[in-house]
Order: sequence, then C-alpha cells, then structure tokens
Amino acid sequence: MKTLLALLILSCVIASPVSAELTDADLNKIRLIVKEEVKTEIDASEKRLKEYIDVRINALDKRLSSRIDMLLVFLIGILALIAVAIGVPAWQNMKYNSLQKQIDTLSEKLEIQ
Repeated sequence: MKTLLALLILSCVIASPVSAELTDADLNKIRLIVKEEVKTEIDASEKRLKEYIDVRINALDKRLSSRIDMLLVFLIGILALIAVAIGVPAWQNMKYNSLQKQIDTLSEKLEIQ
C-alpha cells in the first residue's frame, strides 16, 4: 500500500511540470481538420437538399402537367360547343337562303308565264 501511494505521489510530481499549452501550429492543424469536417458536412447537406428539392419539383411538375392536360381537354370541349352553337344556325341560314333563292327564281318564272 505504501509502495502504491509512493508511486502515485511520484507520478503526480513528475506530471505536474508538463504544460498543456497548444502551439500555433497545433491550433492551425485543428482549424484545418475542423474546416474540412464542416465542409464535408455542408456539402453532404447541400446534396441531400438538392435531391429533396428535385424530388419535390418532379412531383409538382407531374401534378401540374396532369391538371394542364385536364384544362386543355376542357377548353377544347368548350370551343367545340361554341363552334357547334355558332355553326349549326349559320349552316341552317345558308340552307334557308339557298332555298329562298330557288323559291324566288321559281316565283319569277311563274310570274313570267
């Protein structure tokens, strides 16, 4: 026990004059190591963020594309209905005008006879 206590005191006496100061070179090495670690973490974080944004943009693009397709079909349908609503009466009017011209020519022929 005494030996152990003596060795313990001796090791404390030997270790006490050692100073734990860091030199500028040591601090620069630590700064470089920390800077590299932070840079790799930032790069990894940016890469994950870019991938996440790309995934979200692709999902949004697909959703918008389907909605635009639906709106395009709806617009074409509305235009077709407008064309039919305007075209049918115009066609009937043309048909009526041609029949009216025939009637007028026939009535002129009858008057002449």
